[in-house]
Amino acid sequence: SSGEQYSNPDYAITSLGTLFLVDGAPLNGDANLQYIPGGTSSDGTSPESLRNMTNKGVDMRTLTTDDIESVEIVRGIPSAEYGNLTSGMVNIKRVRKATPLTARFKADEYSKLFSVGKGFTVPNHDFTLNVDGGFLDSKVDPRNNLENYKRVNFSVRISKLWRRDKWEMTWTPSADYTGSFDNVKTDPDLSYQKIDKYKSSYNRASLTNNFKWTFPRLKWIKTVNLDASVSAQSDQLKRTKLISPQRATVAPTGKEPGVHDGTYLFSEYVADYLCEGKPVNAFLKAKGEFGWEGAKYRLNAIAGGEWNYSKNFGKGQVYDLSHPISTSWGARPRAYSDIPALQNLSFFLEGNTLFLLGKNKLELQVGARSVTQIGMSERYLLQGKPYIDPRANAQWSFPAIPVAGKDLHISISGGYGVTTKMPTLDYLYPDLWYNDIVQLNYYDVNKPLEYSRVNIITYIEDITNYDLKPARNHKWEVRGDISFEGNRLSVTYFHENLTSGFRTSSFYAPFSYRKYDHSAVDASGLQGPPALEDIPYTDMKALNGYRQSANGSRIDKQGIEFQFTSQRISALRTAVVVNGAWFRSVYTNSRPMFETVADVVDNRPVSEEYVGLYDWNDGRVNEQFNTNFQLDTQIPEWGLIFSTSVQCMWFVSTRVMWKNGVPVSYMAASDGKLYPYTEESAADPKLQFLIKTYNGDSYKNQTIPTAVYVNLKATKTIGKWLRLSLFANRILDYLPSYKMNGLLIRRNVDPYFGMELNFTL
Repeated sequence: SSGEQYSNPDYAITSLGTLFLVDGAPLNGDANLQYIPGGTSSDGTSPESLRNMTNKGVDMRTLTTDDIESVEIVRGIPSAEYGNLTSGMVNIKRVRKATPLTARFKADEYSKLFSVGKGFTVPNHDFTLNVDGGFLDSKVDPRNNLENYKRVNFSVRISKLWRRDKWEMTWTPSADYTGSFDNVKTDPDLSYQKIDKYKSSYNRASLTNNFKWTFPRLKWIKTVNLDASVSAQSDQLKRTKLISPQRATVAPTGKEPGVHDGTYLFSEYVADYLCEGKPVNAFLKAKGEFGWEGAKYRLNAIAGGEWNYSKNFGKGQVYDLSHPISTSWGARPRAYSDIPALQNLSFFLEGNTLFLLGKNKLELQVGARSVTQIGMSERYLLQGKPYIDPRANAQWSFPAIPVAGKDLHISISGGYGVTTKMPTLDYLYPDLWYNDIVQLNYYDVNKPLEYSRVNIITYIEDITNYDLKPARNHKWEVRGDISFEGNRLSVTYFHENLTSGFRTSSFYAPFSYRKYDHSAVDASGLQGPPALEDIPYTDMKALNGYRQSANGSRIDKQGIEFQFTSQRISALRTAVVVNGAWFRSVYTNSRPMFETVADVVDNRPVSEEYVGLYDWNDGRVNEQFNTNFQLDTQIPEWGLIFSTSVQCMWFVSTRVMWKNGVPVSYMAASDGKLYPYTEESAADPKLQFLIKTYNGDSYKNQTIPTAVYVNLKATKTIGKWLRLSLFANRILDYLPSYKMNGLLIRRNVDPYFGMELNFTL
């Protein structure tokens, strides 16, 4: 491959901050809580960990493409009309017109897709009905038929127009259903864990209503829009797992704080886990559009507001505490229906003006948007606090320049804006933290079931960050456009700076417990489990850490994007599109971080007594440059279309940021306070171990050289109703070997073949 994919949940704001709109209604994943909680670190590469979509935005596998009429992708500064985003926006509008009966079948080595759709119209009644549905069966690895993803979808859309003398009204309701199923099970021929199963299902039904009134006789009121939508999901994540403890481990089962006995896990058992989520999302938006025109200017303005509601009514996490799905389990069951709802209230105002200054043209878009989270406890900093997003875009178009009898058009543009994304349900209402400290762990060799005893003190802490703020991104860009005779070149420089991205940061606090000396137990005299009163103990304090939501991620992006589009070259019947970009992205933390060390002094881990606070850059710098060449050749008389693309990744480089391993301060278990880390600290027998050392080679810039792929697609129209397409991706490639860290790395890639069949009746 051209490079290893780097994924880190601390920077999930990139995907979480992307807004998806379908027919004006947002796809809202803020109430998604489908995950398996902490305590399963050994399963970090398991399907349930890799597919956890909580706090990551929209799962694009649930989106269908066959009913789409247009897609607008906004990567720069969006209109003030759109909010609750940081990265960009995908605005999808679906087909609402009379269409013939169309059927599409697509197959490749990874998936099979079938869809069918039809658009009906009632003459002289301004009424249109669109109906479509589809089925997708996808396999991540075609050689592994035990892992797959299936999706079914169905949509009904209506468009009705009423005409009156003074106004017109368009009503465009829709009803949609999407169901998806993500299944994994262990191959019984390859594993002793014959009953291991994983199943994740997603069922979503939604209703959307859009009303649009236009007033052709009024001079300054153009349109009034009212959009409303409601969606309900039923999500289930089921996990069945065979657990084989390597030794007698503890299953903490206490649901109340204080001292209690725990349960040993002696033998193999089957663990069942259910996560049931029922997110309900509602959306209401009102917008008015106004306009004034003069001889040398045009002014349009929009104003409105919107309300978003998200609530999860599911049972949440359901499992047997005495049979957890991990031997390091530390969580407790939680009902999602107990979590309050999220409500965002927004207002926006924006003006769009056009001025004619001689033969020059100036276009301005200036607006602002406010967003407020309401309905929360007064303990939250967010409650009722408005955040204002200013947005501005401008474009100057110069007079046409005559060149060889043709007109050359040049324009420059730029913009600045702030975009804000409010935190999700999971960030604002985390699970309680159960800190189970083992005070006595006595395992009786002779009668383990009858005489063994494990004693635990449990602390239950609310780890909610009531000071959590929204993630805010500051963007600016400049762009130049040149067009001549149907040929257009566009070059854009952009810069984004986000310093308040969401992440879960580590925090520590001291906890008291009794450390019983299990070696003092007289095993020969026991008539049952040993009594705590007969065992000597030492009062201890130890630091324990928990993970809390925080505004601790910084993402700094800059780059240059370019695109050239040619007119169709008549002799070759071909149009050429060349696009590409240079990106430089910095992913790091924006606040100091607590880190533990693994050293042991006097038979006690240093991390139980001290933890360091490091003001470092725990991140990396990524840079890449790519170009794509696309050739579109059409020969209508033969019914043929050829598409050729050449993808060139000229280089990908990454560099881990240098870390200063000396802490700025440290926390002591004795009192839980922070102390400055000084030269005297560095000489202390235990504190000296808080200084971390790193291999300098790990900070070297690693560059992956050029990778080139060639993709081909041919489409043939057969008769009036049939169109057949064949495609071969990466049929040719150029992947030179390279050296990294003294090792020769050879690259290879697998071609990707498929076909597509379209019927139109």
